[in-house]
Amino acid sequence: MLIRCRTIGQGTQSDPFRCDLPGYTVIATDEPTRRALVDVPDVDVPPDVAAFVAAYPVLDLTAPLPAPFPPALATAWKEHLARRYDLGTARWSPEVV
Repeated sequence: MLIRCRTIGQGTQSDPFRCDLPGYTVIATDEPTRRALVDVPDVDVPPDVAAFVAAYPVLDLTAPLPAPFPPALATAWKEHLARRYDLGTARWSPEVV
């Protein structure tokens, strides 16, 4: 699933820009806005997050998101990844921007 995510990191060799996800393929990045368009495996995206992304599609890196990404969805995604990878506590904190 194509998702525009916020990047983390400092953009250095030891701390490169990246999305806070366990696995994805980068399609495009925009360092000034700290956004990346990534292809995330469907199994790593819970249905409610997939529905939000489908309802508010954004295919460029600079346009504002049509609606803010709800904190409840961010929490649900974090918990989904923790369960899927059997972490107990959430390690990843992806954010749609």
